[in-house]
Amino acid sequence: MDETKDRIAVHIDHAPDVEARIKRAAEIRKAMGIYGRGGQSGRGQWRLAPVHAQAIFEYCFGIVWGQPLLTLKQREVVVLSALAAQALDDEVEWHVRSALNLGWTREELIEVFTQLSPYIGLPKTNHAFQAARRAFEQADRDNGAGPERPREDPKDAQAEAAGDRMLSQVDMHPDAKARIQKAFEVRQKIGIYGTGGQADDGFYTISRAHNQAILEYCFGMVWNTPLLDMKTRELIVIAASTANQCENELEWHVRSALNAGLTRGEIVEAIAQCSPYIGLSKTNQGLRAAKRAFGALDAQASRKP
Repeated sequence: MDETKDRIAVHIDHAPDVEARIKRAAEIRKAMGIYGRGGQSGRGQWRLAPVHAQAIFEYCFGIVWGQPLLTLKQREVVVLSALAAQALDDEVEWHVRSALNLGWTREELIEVFTQLSPYIGLPKTNHAFQAARRAFEQADRDNGAGPERPREDPKDAQAEAAGDRMLSQVDMHPDAKARIQKAFEVRQKIGIYGTGGQADDGFYTISRAHNQAILEYCFGMVWNTPLLDMKTRELIVIAASTANQCENELEWHVRSALNAGLTRGEIVEAIAQCSPYIGLSKTNQGLRAAKRAFGALDAQASRKP
């Protein structure tokens, strides 16, 4: 092979142990617990294309899911985020069930989709919650539990009387000042919003309503839910930004993910984890954004006295 003709050649394993790869894939799929009888693969589309089945085992689970740095729990939250960003509801439902098998709680998964909301939009988040609800109900049936009986709540009757059922879950007297204070505290931890940071392009000067939503909704509320740590939140945002090809946002969140304690290797693995679910081309763009972020940080470091 003339390696000067293909630059990728020196960065691959030319003699991979494919049998070990397939064995690793089978172990990962067993841990996820959704691919046996009655599970996702029962739909049987893999019977139509043996090459596709081989790629699922070797590429998706043997190579991508088999990377060494992130845990299976972390990988699953990346996959859920990428799937929800594309409104792939059927896949979201199955991967919620996998997430439960890998140790995520229902309450944590609700926070995962809540965290996604500012980055994928409300309608896609609604679809993700609907898929999660179906997964929870199926998990209950699998465990022999009957459907949960509706709880009687005086707020429900009041909301019905007012003509909007969602009002039963709405705080009618929120403390906006507290939200804004929490938002600034989170943004300071993230470390990309000060002088020389993301907002230096000045977009914030043209829409006060958008600014208010960013501060109160995104950072004051969503980033302040109690269960997820900063590393997990950054993995979620990185996956959603990669899936949606929001390269500018991704580049900055690579930097904030480093501030949250993720390593460069873990960030690269998170982006690569999206690959089977969004395609190679979008993943290429995500990795390019990460490389730009790393390069900018290295350049800054080299300029310091």
